[in-house]
Amino acid sequence: MDKHLRRHQMLDLDDELMERYQKGDEGAFTLLVRRHQQPLINFIARFINDRDNAEDLAQETFIRMFKAAHRYEPGRAHFETWMYHIAKNLCKNEIRNRERRDKYRVDNVVSSGSDGHNDAEEIDLIANAPANPTFQPEVELERKELRNAIQKAIAELPEQYRLPLILRDLQGLSYDEISEVLELRSGTTKSRINRARLMLKDKLKPFI
Repeated sequence: MDKHLRRHQMLDLDDELMERYQKGDEGAFTLLVRRHQQPLINFIARFINDRDNAEDLAQETFIRMFKAAHRYEPGRAHFETWMYHIAKNLCKNEIRNRERRDKYRVDNVVSSGSDGHNDAEEIDLIANAPANPTFQPEVELERKELRNAIQKAIAELPEQYRLPLILRDLQGLSYDEISEVLELRSGTTKSRINRARLMLKDKLKPFI
């Protein structure tokens, strides 16, 4: 089956489940969460570069959708587009809050004269380090290095390029859907994705 056809069928099923929930079928929303929970967690983790916090933000996304479900109009936007739009805003808030927290910590370190060194954290890192990573097969090491390099390169992209790239190449949304999520013109969306790919390719030159 053509992947575009499969995607349309998936989107139609989401809309159908949402309509069923609006008509009183509470289990329909549970099915929607099960269908989208892991992709949403992956998206958030890639956007904020923090997998530990991604599950909490994904849960908050679904809670907000649950509370606003009565306002959802299937013909106006797909469930998935709506979901990523809410998640995007939560991620941006999280990044802003993180930056404020980091600034507060830095200010405290400067004002107290501390160098910010934490022996306990360093010991913990050493204690939890792999016993002997050289025993891993060479191929697996190379794959791990590449995965880490890709994650790092994506995390370092400016937000305006990182977000559309994740939605397109990792989450599989169409250009039109991404434009809806990000509230951009289609041409701008395509331009940013192309630019992001070029930037990513440049960052990954040592691995290509």
